[in-house]
Amino acid sequence: MAKHFSIFSICLVLLCTSDSVGQLRADEFQQLLQSGEYVQALQQARSNQDAAVRRQQMVQIARHQAAAGVQTGAIATLSTLQQFGSASLTGAGDEPGNGAAVPGGQGGAAAADFDTLINLIKSTVSPDDWIDAGGAGEIVPFAGGIYVDREGLMVRLDTNRGTELQGVRREQFDGMFSDKGQDIREHSSMRKVSLIRLQRQLELLRLQGQPADDAMQNLAGIYKIQYVLVYPEQGDIVLAGPAGPWVENARGRMVNPVNGKPVLKLDYLVELMRNAYSDNPVFGCSITPRAANLLKAKQYLESQTGKPLTPQNTDDWLEGWRKRVGRQDVEVFGTNNQSQLARVLVEADHHMKLVGLGEVPGAPGMNSYLDNLVQSGKSVQAMQMLRWWFTTNYQALHASKDGLAFEIVGPAVKVLSENEIVDQLGNRQQTGKSDPLTQQFAAEFTRNYDLLAERYPVYHELRNIFDLAVVSMLIKSQELDRQVGWNPEFYSESYGYQTQRATAPASVESVVSHRVKNRIVSAVISGGVSVDPRLVVNQSNIKQDDYGVLNAEYQGNRSVVLPGNTWWWD
Repeated sequence: MAKHFSIFSICLVLLCTSDSVGQLRADEFQQLLQSGEYVQALQQARSNQDAAVRRQQMVQIARHQAAAGVQTGAIATLSTLQQFGSASLTGAGDEPGNGAAVPGGQGGAAAADFDTLINLIKSTVSPDDWIDAGGAGEIVPFAGGIYVDREGLMVRLDTNRGTELQGVRREQFDGMFSDKGQDIREHSSMRKVSLIRLQRQLELLRLQGQPADDAMQNLAGIYKIQYVLVYPEQGDIVLAGPAGPWVENARGRMVNPVNGKPVLKLDYLVELMRNAYSDNPVFGCSITPRAANLLKAKQYLESQTGKPLTPQNTDDWLEGWRKRVGRQDVEVFGTNNQSQLARVLVEADHHMKLVGLGEVPGAPGMNSYLDNLVQSGKSVQAMQMLRWWFTTNYQALHASKDGLAFEIVGPAVKVLSENEIVDQLGNRQQTGKSDPLTQQFAAEFTRNYDLLAERYPVYHELRNIFDLAVVSMLIKSQELDRQVGWNPEFYSESYGYQTQRATAPASVESVVSHRVKNRIVSAVISGGVSVDPRLVVNQSNIKQDDYGVLNAEYQGNRSVVLPGNTWWWD
């Protein structure tokens, strides 16, 4: 994609003073350049009444801006040289040319010396990228109005051109607009994120010692992945789905302010890419009661057998029970346990146990396991050992006939169940079976997952993680990276992009609850999250798209022409 820059003549009233620039101001100017304070440096240069020094300082500012990647600012700085009647500009060195001044003084317009300005820009900003040097860049002069960009620089604008007006807004909100002028804060029914183009921008920021911006960290506000689109000719892999702005909620989660759904996270993508390219791409967490505590709880219950339960001793009985059950150990596997992803896995699993035992409400009309147990009137053991865990729940992956476009289909997440027993040493013994009431809660939780996710966003975030895991494994298993000639190591290797660290809990309080009906009925729960994305992207689970919608979405983006820095678009 060719680069286009525009050069303008500028009409300004010049106020002259007689102040000279001493060594102190020169030192201050160099300090401003070194610290990247280009606005202040430009202000100081403009106030300099020595034309030669003024031009020299402006060229220095432009070079520093170009080296820092601020090419728009660099070109704007060079353009402002026209304000001061410079007829001869040079980029060959820091010394200005010696041409005669162009007519133009107070109250008049400075003449536009486009040829010399173009030469200066070409020699200062990306010298190898212009057409006459074998590159694709092009400079086109035209006149118009002016605006002030976010760095406080004067830049020309044709007020009759809508695309340039969008550029004005884009400069005011860094990262809020794509290079196509689209506003990331607007709702989009289908936003696209290029994984390869995003990687290039992240690599550039890393070279400059800068972190990913908010738009990158939140993957342009997409809150559900619907399509994965592969373009070998363009060397690109694109994620597509509905998107919009994001805000931080009370729990520190980035969510869409309209529907409350958490947005996709770059950190999750990176962690899951590393899992997909590992030797054992299974990940999840487990929350497990300690054997010694289970033995104490079992012995306590046995010691209370036959003792009458009264309103006076119920609270003491429950306190003794909770103390003996104690804490449960948390284990995270298949991903870094000091990551935000690990925290979400543990949070979702622990919260599901709270719903199961009625400690927090579920979806409307949905009972907890203990309520169902009491209502059933069945004879049960005094202590119930239950195991519920999250796993994948995808109906299929739809694929285009050429295997270059995929649609993720299904609710993504389900809960499975099992009953366990505790032996004489306090060890849990798996039965491989689940009684009807344990199964009932697991099925109700799965069926009401969308409603639960609306009430508790952590479940929507868990679904985002599952979706990104499927995408990562799809890229690996279908060798999509090779098809587009892409090396994904920046995402998939630990020496690439550095995710933010977080403290994941090593243990949590056991979720313990009870119901009283003739006697106390209580339960202890274990479980976790277990995901093997290979099962989802298995070839037998990929179905060809027979209705053309997927192919239409793919073809609709095939001819999109993107500016060089664009990594997301609508």
